Amino acid sequence: MSASIRRHTPADVDVARLSEALSQFTRETRRELAMPLGASSISALVTVEQQGPIRLGDLARHEGITPATLSRIVAVLEEDGYARRTTDADDRRSSWLEVTAAGKRLLAGVRRDRAEIVAARLDRLTAEQRGALTRALEALEALSGPD
Repeated sequence: MSASIRRHTPADVDVARLSEALSQFTRETRRELAMPLGASSISALVTVEQQGPIRLGDLARHEGITPATLSRIVAVLEEDGYARRTTDADDRRSSWLEVTAAGKRLLAGVRRDRAEIVAARLDRLTAEQRGALTRALEALEALSGPD
């Protein structure tokens, strides 16, 4: 662990271990999840669902991807019927993206399948370990939120 990480971290948190555990859990869960789209496409679709109709430039910034990459993602989402692009009535150079009913169904299915995978993993834990995770949920949610 670098000195800069150690300097900014409370002594009771093993940052490297937490980071590795979360990364490993995410990778393994994603491998088990049968998604019809890539993780970047799912992430963009989730953002559009959460934000409501969103300008493409804002979506690219939110996702931390280039406009060219977003263009490819949006093309797939539109082609598969998961999202709809509309031209901004006030600025014809700008486009909005919104989730379709099919996109909402896809995301609901991904969330359901992910929950089933997590539930199966939770079954491997002791009652004490499950309790510790329950107590840690608020902290994990705070870590996942905006800065």
